[in-house]
Amino acid sequence: MTSYALIAAQISAMIVWAGFMFITHAMSKKESAYPPKVPSILPWIGSAFSFTFGPAKVFGSLPIVQYGPVFKFLLGGRNVIVVGTPDSIHNAHFTDHRVLANRIEHYYHFRALCNNTSLFPMIYDVLNRNLFPILDRRLSKRAVDDLTTGFAETVFQRLKLNSRGDRVSLRRSLTEPLYCAATPIFLGSKFSSDTYDNWVAFLNSFTKRLVQRPFWSLPSTRARGRLVQHITTCLQGASPDNDNDKLAGNFAEVIRQNDISFEAASPAVLSLLLALHANQFNVIFWFFSWLMADPRAFSSLRDDIDRAVREEFGSIETFVAETSPRRLDSPAFALLNSAILETTRLTTVQNALRLAECDYELKDGEGTIPIRKGEYVLLYPRPVQRTEASYPDGHRFVLDRFVQSQYEGDLAPTSGKPYFAFGAEKHLINAFPSARFLAMFELKVLTILYLSLFDVTPVPLECRSSEWKPPQPSTTSINTIHPVDEVYVRLRPRTAV
Repeated sequence: MTSYALIAAQISAMIVWAGFMFITHAMSKKESAYPPKVPSILPWIGSAFSFTFGPAKVFGSLPIVQYGPVFKFLLGGRNVIVVGTPDSIHNAHFTDHRVLANRIEHYYHFRALCNNTSLFPMIYDVLNRNLFPILDRRLSKRAVDDLTTGFAETVFQRLKLNSRGDRVSLRRSLTEPLYCAATPIFLGSKFSSDTYDNWVAFLNSFTKRLVQRPFWSLPSTRARGRLVQHITTCLQGASPDNDNDKLAGNFAEVIRQNDISFEAASPAVLSLLLALHANQFNVIFWFFSWLMADPRAFSSLRDDIDRAVREEFGSIETFVAETSPRRLDSPAFALLNSAILETTRLTTVQNALRLAECDYELKDGEGTIPIRKGEYVLLYPRPVQRTEASYPDGHRFVLDRFVQSQYEGDLAPTSGKPYFAFGAEKHLINAFPSARFLAMFELKVLTILYLSLFDVTPVPLECRSSEWKPPQPSTTSINTIHPVDEVYVRLRPRTAV
């Protein structure tokens, strides 16, 4: 009797599976032939497993070669359309957000940070309606100078702690000063620099959380909890009337006015900090890695910075006391500006995810890309930002690629070329466009002080050499490329600046 029941159950399961396969196949037949679709043997699941353990394998260089710059793949029952041409990326960025919604990107970040996603619609609506416009104004080119007072001094003091070392983590020596100087702009006077280790522990697991890879570490979960609690404490003690609280006062005021608890809002604030810090950490790491791999570029940039600091400020001490975003957006720092643009060009992987709220034809040159309601649109600029047609030797780091004959501003050299770093859209850096000015300022100040204070040598080499190679990028990289391995350097104080 039992054997008959088992056979019947097996037959029923096979019938159900066959029916499921038939329905899935029939539905796929209704899809348009363009964009081409990456085949998968698993209905509904599609490329989910590959995406979870290596996103770059799903929408990286190999699919581009096989299917072209526009294609789609199945991910957990939903099509993801990858757009990788200059026109399609640009048009997707500027399509009305009621058609291609950017809230889905914020939702996935919020879900990775908070177990209770039921509050997301309300919190996102408050952020989008009440907070983002304030941040946009306060981080604008005209206003950002008021927020960066003391930034250079904090970086300078933190770097002095690394005044000597035979084997120093390059990443930590760069990102700890950046974290300690930039985060108080957003969290105010209650911020504690002791949270850096928690930040790193959490950041190292964030990609896994974002793609829902199972079994992230317990230390990471604890670190997230401590960060959320610290943000709650900072917001509870912040006031818009206190100049030292800076943006934290605006956060606190909006949260109180909309009757949201600080505990519920803290994960959303943490997601904003992630959007601002995570990419910066990778960009500054690769910036110095590529410089050390090219001794001539390293020396040229350092000499140029020494000259610019002398001409514009007179001394490094005056630079620390008087620098500002406005003063660093100067022709004297054109080579440094070029180096940062070149690094962001090479490090950007993908920079936006959209949800189609209706059927839509996305313009792409002379044609269109059919998008159905409910499909995701992934903006993937990495190939076009490395194309030989626009960037000769596009896979190489070229220090002066973006130096103009006459300096016109930080992003001016990219005009007319496919360049989508810093988001390059209405909602730049996933939240607010003016954040670019702060991001550029952070990278410039850190680079100037690091190169002014230290002689830097990659370990184990005893001198900068073209034989030294930067680490390989990780296949799990999201937004910007992540390194596979750590880099260690020897730091020695410079005898003269």
